[in-house]
Amino acid sequence: MYQVKKLMTWPIQLTLNQPFKTAHGTTTIRPLTLVQLTIYDDVTQQTATGYGEIQSFADYHYTLETQKTSQDIVDTLIKPVIGTWQFTGPSDFAMQLERVTPFGSFAKAGVEMAIWDAVGKLTHQSLQQMLGGVKPEVPVGIALGMPVTDQAIRTAIQQGYRRIKLKLDGQSSDIPALINRLARYPSQQFSLDANSSFDRETAEKLKALPDNVLFIEQPFGAHDFVQHAALQGTIKQPISLDESINSLADVETTIALHAASAVTIKQGKIGGITAAVRAIKLLHQAGFQPWIGGMLSSNLGRGVDLALASLPEINLPSDISASSRYFQSDITTTDLQVTDGLMTVPTAPGIGMTLKDSVTMV
Repeated sequence: MYQVKKLMTWPIQLTLNQPFKTAHGTTTIRPLTLVQLTIYDDVTQQTATGYGEIQSFADYHYTLETQKTSQDIVDTLIKPVIGTWQFTGPSDFAMQLERVTPFGSFAKAGVEMAIWDAVGKLTHQSLQQMLGGVKPEVPVGIALGMPVTDQAIRTAIQQGYRRIKLKLDGQSSDIPALINRLARYPSQQFSLDANSSFDRETAEKLKALPDNVLFIEQPFGAHDFVQHAALQGTIKQPISLDESINSLADVETTIALHAASAVTIKQGKIGGITAAVRAIKLLHQAGFQPWIGGMLSSNLGRGVDLALASLPEINLPSDISASSRYFQSDITTTDLQVTDGLMTVPTAPGIGMTLKDSVTMV
């Protein structure tokens, strides 16, 4: 049995190399909350320290949980009770966390991430091993913020990314011009991300997209499951839901309504690694395509995403860009690099990422 002996959190800010613009707004500084906890194994009488990150954003444009909300949930609901628990492993811990609060997906995910890291270090297993991942390398894609230029597309192609995601704004994006641009790169795979900015009239234009568009992400609002289902029935490309997926219940709703053919899995948003794995298996068994999305996370979070992307149920390229893609300086001693559109899955115990001394606490 394990027990948490110490839990600390502290905020950090990562500066983007260039502003990242979506239909939700423009990000220049990425706030994150780091989680550090120490667990004790009463069988071996050993301790290990694990790290996680809370990936909510600074404002309410993406979801209703912000960095401040997440921190409040950790301070008022999780910290007062976490030291009293005994648990057999990360999934057991996640179940106890769910009993404390059904809300606060980002907060719970950050704390649970640190548990997986610590347990992996105690048992000398990588996160990939603990989850049952099978791929030493995974295909990855890149997300390009607005406005998307031909130079940015050509650079991404030269870097070997297997899929290029283009951010759209349903109120301002020129869909006919976009279709002409995509036709210039027939051998490159794309996806389009509307971030809930489309209406029915705009969405009608998506029916003319070329075949090199793998899927369309979140055309309508987070609660528009029925509207997404209606569009999916009339369009050849799969729709993938993102903003709509904030819990396992949302995954079950998507399956029941056939609201999409694919689902974007973001462990930081769905409540943690345990919930993400359950969602992936539920979707795969139901004939849907789960894939791993990105959250402008640090290398620590991307280490988790790589382990999830190595699961046998994941077949689409994941949104996991190279370390140098987003931030002027990341928080780990190891950089993640893309080679021929592939990224190597970490194999060291836990998440497999070592934090720089400048961002750790003692």
